[in-house]
Amino acid sequence: MENKKPTRIFIVDDHQMVIDGISLMIEGLAEFCIVGATTLPLLVTQLLEQTPTDILISDVGMPDMSGVELCRAVKNKFPQVKILALSMFGDSQIIAEMIDAGISGYILKNAGRKELIEALTKIADGQNYFGQEITLQLMKSFKRNQEEIRLTDREVEIIRMIEKDMTTRDIADKLFISERTVETHRKNILHKTNTQTVVGLLKYAYERKII
Repeated sequence: MENKKPTRIFIVDDHQMVIDGISLMIEGLAEFCIVGATTLPLLVTQLLEQTPTDILISDVGMPDMSGVELCRAVKNKFPQVKILALSMFGDSQIIAEMIDAGISGYILKNAGRKELIEALTKIADGQNYFGQEITLQLMKSFKRNQEEIRLTDREVEIIRMIEKDMTTRDIADKLFISERTVETHRKNILHKTNTQTVVGLLKYAYERKII
C-alpha cells in the first residue's frame, strides 16, 4: 500500500524565533513537512505560487498586512489552502473576523506541541480546530450576542433619540418620564450592548441596523 504523502506546511510570522520554534515542533513527524516560511506577509501569495502548500500557519498580528487581510488574499487565490491562525490573544472580534475570512483553526501562541500537532492533524483531515481558550471566548461572545437582542422597545426608542442628539431632559419630556428613569435606561443600554460611550453605542446600533 502506498504511503500517504505528508501534509505540506508553510509558516508566516513576523518573528523568526516563532517560525523556528514551530519548525522544531513539527520536525521529524512523517505526516507533516515544512515547505516554506517567511517573516514578510506581503510575499506569501507570491511564494505560495511557487510552493504547493496544504496548510498555512499564519500569525494574526503582523505589520504591513494583518492576518485577516492575508487570510482573505490567500483564500481568494488559493481556496484549497487551509489556514491555521496563530495569535498571542484570544480576542473574540478578531477570531470572528478570521473565521469570516476563511480559517480552519485558531490557537494561541502559548499552546504546546501537543495542541499544535492536534490542530494540524484535524485540519489536514478536513476538520476545524479551535483551542479550548478560543472556544471559551467564542462562547462568551455568543452569550453576549444573545443578550444584545434583549433590548426592549423603550430602550431602542431611547437609542434612536440619543442618535438625534437629544439630551436626557429632552428624552424625559418626550416620553413623559423622569430624567432619573432615562439615566437608568441609558445605563442598562450601555451594559447590554457592552459599550462605554455614546459613540460606541451608536456604532453598535448602526452595525445592527437599530438606527
